Amino acid sequence: MDIRKTRTCEKCKAVVLIEHVRLYPKPDGTNLVVCEKCCDDLKKLNKETNSALTSKTTELPSPEYGTFFCIRCNYTFRVDKAKAGLTHNLQCPYCGKTDRIKAQ
Repeated sequence: MDIRKTRTCEKCKAVVLIEHVRLYPKPDGTNLVVCEKCCDDLKKLNKETNSALTSKTTELPSPEYGTFFCIRCNYTFRVDKAKAGLTHNLQCPYCGKTDRIKAQ
């Protein structure tokens, strides 16, 4: 075995060929150099701990689109009523003006 083509597993300290080395991410942003067996064990352990955690996210409501008309440029467009004014300003996507918009 050529020493230049081997690495040491950081978990079990076994010397393995470079093609059998895997990088496993650590929480601090760095990677562990581990063998395939240790990588599989770490993935199983991580999967078991993540399945115990529950998701605190809720599903977004379905969008309710409203049709608006810009009198300035005669452009008709649709906007999600729940997002208009909260996440983005209600303005004409064609001319960018906000002063002559009417709901239809």
